[in-house]
Amino acid sequence: MYTDLILVYLHALIFVPYTIQQDGARFMPVFDTSTINLTVIQGRTAYLNCTVDYRGEYKVAWLNPENKVLTNVEKRIIDDTRVALPRNSLNDWTLYIREIQHYDEGVYSCSINTDPVQTKKVYLKVLVPARIIDRGTSHDMEEEEGKTVQLICNATGIPTPTVQWFRHIPKTSYEKATKEGKAVVEPGEILLIHNISRYCGGTYECIAFNGVDKADSHQIEVEVIFRPEIELPNRRFSQYLYKETILQCIVRANPIQFLEWQRNGIPIENSMKYRVALNDDYYEIYTKILDLNIHSIQKEDYGNYTCVASNSLGKDKETMLLYEAVELTKPPPSTTKLIPTTKRNKDFPSYEVFENKKRPEKQKNGQSTRGNYRPRSFESIPSCRTHFILFYSAKVLCVIIVLKSCLNVKNFI
Repeated sequence: MYTDLILVYLHALIFVPYTIQQDGARFMPVFDTSTINLTVIQGRTAYLNCTVDYRGEYKVAWLNPENKVLTNVEKRIIDDTRVALPRNSLNDWTLYIREIQHYDEGVYSCSINTDPVQTKKVYLKVLVPARIIDRGTSHDMEEEEGKTVQLICNATGIPTPTVQWFRHIPKTSYEKATKEGKAVVEPGEILLIHNISRYCGGTYECIAFNGVDKADSHQIEVEVIFRPEIELPNRRFSQYLYKETILQCIVRANPIQFLEWQRNGIPIENSMKYRVALNDDYYEIYTKILDLNIHSIQKEDYGNYTCVASNSLGKDKETMLLYEAVELTKPPPSTTKLIPTTKRNKDFPSYEVFENKKRPEKQKNGQSTRGNYRPRSFESIPSCRTHFILFYSAKVLCVIIVLKSCLNVKNFI
């Protein structure tokens, strides 16, 4: 009995919607007309869902935002091969749009020709990842020191992307760096660097991101050029005959197009006598050290040496003097002498200090024969006799105290 009821239910479920008519009217399709909001990232495939149950002989059609028919039943009407209607099941009318673009955005309609017409709307929103457009974006540049530099990063995307600037720190710079070795600067599509210096050069990177897919980045190499600046560690340098010496010249310039040592206006070249070497300064950017090595210095090698550097922006030169070193002589010994005298006491001598080797002669009244000369004496120091009297007085006092103590003990007994 139950088996017969199940068979009747299945027959009504499957065949009646397509074949049975009641009072001359067909069964109406079951159609979900609720609105769908769909967001898709540009370049991916958009799936616009539409489900129709008990369609019968009714027709289903898709319309684009311009109300142009895309599909009629199972046929694609337009020439856009990105659009497809695969029909994975009898009630599935999902529309596929491959490689979706921003211009595909809008309201799509899935309609069935009932009376009245039933429509399901799909609001399609296309997000565009942040991209940096080559047109209008700055590229590698060269600028003179002291000028104002403008860097532009032309970014596009939906929603509008945020542009962040970073500066890669050179290895020879002492600026504070982030974990990635970059110094963060102000955000925005345009970066202005006022009064740019040689220490502001390097690689600048702009990164555009809007939270959609991956961020995009662009690097700009900024080269700061400036005229040469010469520094001499020593403007005067001494060396002994027949010795070897090295003269140094520190040059700061970008670029360095011409650099040499000169003697009397004549360039110095490598030879048995001279050797010129150019070295990098690893502690400062745009800096070179030009060494001049002179072997076995002769008399004629003493004199002025000039360091010269130039580029397209200017020229600079500095001159240093190389002169003969002279050995220093020892100073004469002191002439101060202590002469003993018995001026104060015959038994205990004191001392007087005289600046000359010989003691000045004295007249009978004790005055010096050399003007108002007055000898200096150690008057502030107690004499040896005073020390002797004090010592023995203390000793006698101790003996008296001991004897007195002994008498007191004897009387007590």
